[in-house]
Amino acid sequence: MKTMIELEEALEMVLANIQLVETESVSIADAYGRVLAQDVRSKIDMPPFARSPLDGYTYRATEAASKALNLKVINEIPAGFPSKQIIGVDEASKIFTGAPIPPGANCVVRMEDTEQEGNQVTIFRPVRPGSNIVPKGEEIKEGDILLERGFCLTPPAIGLIAAVGVNQVEVFRRPRVGLLSTGSELMDVGESLNPGKIYNSNSYTLRGMLRQAGFEVEVIPTVSDQIEDTLAALEKLTEADVVITTGGASVGEYDIMRQALTQFGCEMLFWKLNLKPGTPASVGQKGKQFFFSLSGNPAAAMVTFELLVRPILFKLAGHAAYKAKEFQVRMANSFEKSGKQRRFLRAQAVFKDGVIWADLASAQGSGILRSMIGSHLLVDVPANHGSVKVGELLAARWIVD
Repeated sequence: MKTMIELEEALEMVLANIQLVETESVSIADAYGRVLAQDVRSKIDMPPFARSPLDGYTYRATEAASKALNLKVINEIPAGFPSKQIIGVDEASKIFTGAPIPPGANCVVRMEDTEQEGNQVTIFRPVRPGSNIVPKGEEIKEGDILLERGFCLTPPAIGLIAAVGVNQVEVFRRPRVGLLSTGSELMDVGESLNPGKIYNSNSYTLRGMLRQAGFEVEVIPTVSDQIEDTLAALEKLTEADVVITTGGASVGEYDIMRQALTQFGCEMLFWKLNLKPGTPASVGQKGKQFFFSLSGNPAAAMVTFELLVRPILFKLAGHAAYKAKEFQVRMANSFEKSGKQRRFLRAQAVFKDGVIWADLASAQGSGILRSMIGSHLLVDVPANHGSVKVGELLAARWIVD
């Protein structure tokens, strides 16, 4: 087992061993938030016919026409009702937005540039051939790839799939995540708080983050700092793809999670990340199942989830983009603490003059959950950096909503 490794090495180590979950076919009505397991191609042209983008009159234009035209109106064409009547040289059809262009016509003139009396229409501003016509297949051609494997389906994406007549898509199964909080000091909300005890917040914050990301979550009731209790709880999560535990991750006598995972049959890949907060994180593997042991400190657990666990879960779920991208931010305030370890600071993103400024949370302690509220960024301060100065440029990554 490796000890005190860099975040990037930890990620690569686990990502190299992750196997994607199985796929399934679902109706597009049930596909919101799901990840595509194959490319989606269009079965039709879009639009499937040449159509009018506005209300007006459609007729056969010539390049030479520059004066007002008087044409005979032979019919009306509403959307959804194609006309088979061929438009002659001195004829026009009244046409409405979205309606198919009839045979013989080659343009549409705006209603505002015309005047109709009886079955005659005067066109005050004749248009050129091809004007105001949306051609067949302008947006999408039959056979075009609309969305690629690994795309997470959003409402507009579902709408696009529906627009070309696809009603079933192949997606990855939602990963199942087990969640376990350990600590004899923990009590659940709703109970009267006993002396020396604290309420368990980790299971609620992590459960919310997992559900928001589209995963199935099974939460096990809080267990004490006893190996027997921990092993019994882990036995209840054998159907999970990934198990996340909080607490019992450090070096104290009651920090028994690594020992429990080893007894449970896990090969421990590493212990300790060379960063703050969240140093005591570890990862174990048992067959296809992965176990993430995170700090019991609430802010540290959330930060480590963002940096380490979320990318792994996203790859497991089939997401094409699962690695966080870093970008430059300018520091809106200073941070005087310096240290040998790399540090991730929580901050709010403030946009000013085209630049992202990082406004640090007022308290950065690993146990201060309130620091995550309103924070959009994790600012990456390198090891041995020294104090952070106002106006300094540093790398950052988004905290995923």
